[in-house]
Amino acid sequence: MKLVSKRIERDRSGFVKLICEEAEDVWHVYNLISKGDQLKSSTERRIRLDGATGSADSTRLKLTITISITDIVFDPTTCSLRVNGKNITESKHIKLGAFHTVDVVLNQTFTLLKEEWDSINLDRIDDACDVTKQADVGAIVLQEGLSNICLLTKHMTVVRQRIETPIPRKRRGSVTNYEKGLQRFFDQIYQSMLRHFNFEILKVIIIAGPGFIKDQLFTYIFDQATVRQYFE
Repeated sequence: MKLVSKRIERDRSGFVKLICEEAEDVWHVYNLISKGDQLKSSTERRIRLDGATGSADSTRLKLTITISITDIVFDPTTCSLRVNGKNITESKHIKLGAFHTVDVVLNQTFTLLKEEWDSINLDRIDDACDVTKQADVGAIVLQEGLSNICLLTKHMTVVRQRIETPIPRKRRGSVTNYEKGLQRFFDQIYQSMLRHFNFEILKVIIIAGPGFIKDQLFTYIFDQATVRQYFE
């Protein structure tokens, strides 16, 4: 999370202007906001346009709006956050008091205003914006043909990629197709791990799964790393 600006008055009222940079940041925002707070952000709204001939058309306009929050909806599976509230800003396109929904999305600046900022919320902002407190544990959770590549932080597990690969069944007298399919699956996991894991930060990588498949993946990773000289 990036802190753009912050102003807290002596009576503890004030605002913070933030940008969510990772999925976990949206989860932090969900825990920061409360009903009655105010949220200022860019949003889109469909506007009806009446033509000179009496015909009606509509278009989507990008607006900046401030709402008084009445409802908060967070989806943990997608880390998406929708905030509902009443418009409290003058606008020719949105009436005062009209209800509107604002989506908190990645890489978009928004401002959160509170009548009182407590120490817990301020500490959460400090933690979320501290780049030294990022995820230091990676996890690969798998079964045959299905794997999730994850990062574990102090607060939550973030799925960076889901991999699904069909693997042929073993046939009596021949396991060649099965082994080739398994190798393709392991290679996809390995390539995903290289893309999504920062080995300068991660302290440990957990490989979890039923049976021997986790052990097979572990062997494959180290074999590939040795060949490509990632480890000495």
